[in-house]
Amino acid sequence: MNRINRVTSILIQLQSKKIIPAKEIAQRFNISLRVLLQSF
Repeated sequence: MNRINRVTSILIQLQSKKIIPAKEIAQRFNISLRVLLQSF
């Protein structure tokens, strides 16, 4: 999954729920926590 698609998908997930831990998002998208944090 390229960066734009990943960031878009993460934003959609964040809009659907109030709080999602970063660790859970990283696991869901099969990326490291570091990559997740660098994406934003």
